[in-house]
Amino acid sequence: MNDHCKKAKPHRPGSLEPAHILVVDDVELVRDVLGTFLTRKGYRVTLAENGNQALQLFNQESFDLVLSDVRMPGLDGLQLLKAVKDQDPRVPVILISGQSDDVKTVVEALKAGADNFITKPLQMDELGHVVNRSLELRCLPARTSRDWHDIYQETYFKVPSVSELICEVVYQISLSAVAVGFAKRDLDNNLRLALTEGITNAMEHGNGWDPQKSVEIRSHITPHLLEVSIQDQGEGFDFSNLPDPTDEANLLQERGRGIFLMRAIMDEVVYVEPGNLLLLRKEKPPEHSGGEQG
Repeated sequence: MNDHCKKAKPHRPGSLEPAHILVVDDVELVRDVLGTFLTRKGYRVTLAENGNQALQLFNQESFDLVLSDVRMPGLDGLQLLKAVKDQDPRVPVILISGQSDDVKTVVEALKAGADNFITKPLQMDELGHVVNRSLELRCLPARTSRDWHDIYQETYFKVPSVSELICEVVYQISLSAVAVGFAKRDLDNNLRLALTEGITNAMEHGNGWDPQKSVEIRSHITPHLLEVSIQDQGEGFDFSNLPDPTDEANLLQERGRGIFLMRAIMDEVVYVEPGNLLLLRKEKPPEHSGGEQG
């Protein structure tokens, strides 16, 4: 396994320095609680009381992750997200969604490049997991693409249900995406998140983390299209009985969260009967002047 695919630690990639996190919230109590929690986890934390101050700090210092509330006076979380991604699309941005935020807001954030979201009331164990996962995916190194136009790549993986292998598979798919020109430097952080959620669901819910059971992953990538199938050895499930992801109340539920994230990030998410085969599809978005794809 590549060194960068080992379990994420509270350090900057390739450095012994702690990862630097920018925490943004206009409520002082929440800001202090988040800062204290992350500091105790071993991270270096800088606090900002609003989006404008956060953006000013982001322009002055180097950060490995931004954790921001959505609703703030002045520059809100969505505007801060877009500004950060315009400057450096590889920096993960996690948004904190309040109970008053609707699903459209969360989906808009994910479409704009948010790497994950957490909901209020905050669950600190979940926060720690989401931060760790985002930094783990950020550790995948950037690659430089060549000018490919008429090639595609198909890759097949058959891996045991071992969580440490998930990052390695996502890393290899990311390399393929760069090799054929789908991505310029690397897959967007939240595309890697969608792949990670899909593979994790297959290993956890399909195979019950049984290392004797395998997950088969096939990727088909062209300069304009990313298609991935993920199949486990479980009996499947009735995906029609999952909580409705368009219901705001279900944003607080862990069950179905991964599928919600995948649907918000990917263009197409399909479970094939009996439910142990997942198909993911993403078309390459048009080029834009604010930053690079990937």
